[in-house]
Amino acid sequence: MKKLFVKLVKYYLPALLWMWIIFYFSSIPGLRYSKSAVEEIILRKGAHFAEFSVLFFLLWRIFFLAHKLKMQKAYWLALLGAILFGASDEFHQTLVMGRTGKIIDAIFDGGSIIFSAEIFLILISRKIRWKNILVLFFSALTLLGLGIKMIQYGKSSEKKAVSVILENEARKVKEDLENRIGTSEKEIILNNEKIQDDVIVKSEETVEKLPDKILIEVPFTSQAPFSKWDEIHEETCEEASIVMLEYYFTGKKLTREIAEKEIQALVKFQNKNYGDFRDTTAQQTADLFLDFYGEIENEKKLKVVYDFDKADLKKYLARDFPIIVPAAGRELGNPNFTAPGPLYHNLVLVGYDGDTILTNDPGTRKGEGYKYNVDILYNAIHDFPGKPENIKQGRKAMIVVE
Repeated sequence: MKKLFVKLVKYYLPALLWMWIIFYFSSIPGLRYSKSAVEEIILRKGAHFAEFSVLFFLLWRIFFLAHKLKMQKAYWLALLGAILFGASDEFHQTLVMGRTGKIIDAIFDGGSIIFSAEIFLILISRKIRWKNILVLFFSALTLLGLGIKMIQYGKSSEKKAVSVILENEARKVKEDLENRIGTSEKEIILNNEKIQDDVIVKSEETVEKLPDKILIEVPFTSQAPFSKWDEIHEETCEEASIVMLEYYFTGKKLTREIAEKEIQALVKFQNKNYGDFRDTTAQQTADLFLDFYGEIENEKKLKVVYDFDKADLKKYLARDFPIIVPAAGRELGNPNFTAPGPLYHNLVLVGYDGDTILTNDPGTRKGEGYKYNVDILYNAIHDFPGKPENIKQGRKAMIVVE
């Protein structure tokens, strides 16, 4: 009995404890080591290589030292056990919010185990055979190929974010140029026909008179429907805003359970297709709506409007469609935010009443119909410029329905 206890403590306990550590880190929602996609891949794969190499060694100790099996048999059993556990770990990550389990990652983990196991076999037997060299060569080649492919994918996801920013800047230049050209043409017409006074009178007569107040019935959800403000839900204001728009357009009932399910699905979709889900620009948020939910019915579509005036907020709301705006969260001064408040935030505008803008602010459970002064809200609106700490450098942007 004593020998059995010693065997359990000395050999089984370290292996089980190590498996629990791997399981624990895989259970952390949205775990990241770096903001750079490339650095994240390198660090993550390096960690996987190390943790499964240690697991192989601990399993080998069980079969070879505890159960006195032959070297080769202990080697193959430990190798198989580590590979199966690696595959189960990737499956486990598919069940965790903000994490994804991929076949390519499972293959990488298996290659890491084979490579480290072969090194261990060479060291323990103190012999190098052609078979060992071939296994090392092909496993290293596999790891290198998979690593390059994953890094290229990470770079492409970063380039996509940069390209959107560049496209937005190019669009701004084009719009400014078109406005200047349009202004020049109007001045020429006015000067040639000498009817400036008549045009001014007519324009004043045809100015659209906006309603005194507007309230659009948009279903509300917090970005943390069950008040679980973890690493995932602290970053899902864009997703919650998208969910509110979708359920407004479709007229379906939005419960906390449904909202949580939709937000998790959006996070998983972005991690799988974009590489990350955090801090999207207004254009990326609009694209996400289209990619995930598809086209809006009745030929409506989302459009990002840049560099608008304060009066444009009411003008677009008067069309009876909600608006999503990105903002410097701490400039909003919402007392319901956990201090000091989010650097970058998204919220839905659902109406106005005089100088007050009515919103569905997903950053708080008290956000339904939350009121902001129009000046405070307008001054806080900034698109994501690439880094949260530079949010005040972002352009005015809003996602509207046309």
